[in-house]
Amino acid sequence: MHRRASAWFGASFLLACIVSLGSGALVREHLRVGQSFWLISPIVYVVRDQHLRALVPFLTPTLTLVLWLPFAIAIVILIRNVRIGTPTLSALPEIVAGLFIGGGLANALEAQATGSVTDFLGIHGFGAYSAGDIAMDIASSLLPIAVIRIAQAQRQTFAHILQAGAVFYVAVVLFAVASQDYALAVLVTVVTGAGAATWRAKRMNSPQIPSR
Repeated sequence: MHRRASAWFGASFLLACIVSLGSGALVREHLRVGQSFWLISPIVYVVRDQHLRALVPFLTPTLTLVLWLPFAIAIVILIRNVRIGTPTLSALPEIVAGLFIGGGLANALEAQATGSVTDFLGIHGFGAYSAGDIAMDIASSLLPIAVIRIAQAQRQTFAHILQAGAVFYVAVVLFAVASQDYALAVLVTVVTGAGAATWRAKRMNSPQIPSR
């Protein structure tokens, strides 16, 4: 299972990074800055928007690249330690980590190489996103479910599992609001709600987790 999980991490990392860099290059080649058209009117549109926004003003592309490596290593070590204690855990934590690290690295590499990040997929009322942003948002929205899976694999109580999922759900929502990424707040709510409902239904059919 460890090798399979590692393979999922590598695949999700490469997919997020390569697709993000490739889509940015295609958009820059075929669209002018500011050019846009509806993909699904009036909700989803394609646009070329070049930006260099950072959560922290001093976080330049170069500094982001420098910090990204130790951050990625720390995440990989953390997941490896979790997996050692829970060998039956699914590959979801590795997939989440691969998407987040790959998407973030792609954004940093693009900003370093071109001076900006290419946003191209817009949602009416929420703004436009790069492929790296999308990968990171998908990973972030799956984080509470991944934490719940880890808690389940560790045979924690029902109450502790709910608490762990709730804490990370709130953390993701707060991060989304702080970064003005309101689409992420909506996405994590939908994903967590659907995952919790599915898990609850399965638990009612075959209860396996002690409740205290």
